[in-house]
Amino acid sequence: MLEAVRGTLIDKANLKAVVDVGGLMLDISIPLSTFNKLPEVGRECMLFCEVVIGEKNIKLYGFATKEEKELFNSLRKISKIGAQTAISILSNISIDQFYKAIEEQNKELLTKIPGVGKKTALSIIVELSSKIPQTQNPPIVEDAIATLQGLGFSYSEASKTVNEIYKSNANMTIEELIKESLKHIKHVG
Repeated sequence: MLEAVRGTLIDKANLKAVVDVGGLMLDISIPLSTFNKLPEVGRECMLFCEVVIGEKNIKLYGFATKEEKELFNSLRKISKIGAQTAISILSNISIDQFYKAIEEQNKELLTKIPGVGKKTALSIIVELSSKIPQTQNPPIVEDAIATLQGLGFSYSEASKTVNEIYKSNANMTIEELIKESLKHIKHVG
């Protein structure tokens, strides 16, 4: 239905982003992980989006990466986990930590997240243990990809370039990784 939005960031506060997309102002709920990756107000941004139709309203949720959006949707398929609990999970734990907690069946870590009790934590572990992605990018790679997306590059282009450069030198800082990725993309494009 709606894959993503790209536009000018008008406001960001309280886990919400307001994005101007061709004169249409979208109020988008976001997790803390996405909030921390947003550019300055007035700059262009892109968010992967999901429309959630509830009994009383329609809400738009946005994410810095496709992985966040996919995890959000996987969580919502578990009984008793709605959109707000899924956002709370994404706001309180990184994707890597989340999948590690599932892999290790760490209910204690999951129950520290607001809105997640023992039964819900157990449901998450049971439902998602078979769906753990086999290849998780290191956080530095995810951050570099998100930064390049914020600069207007597509996810696939950014992901391919950043991963190639990171594999050649895994000791780079985030700044060096982004700088080298930009050089490579400009030479290719």
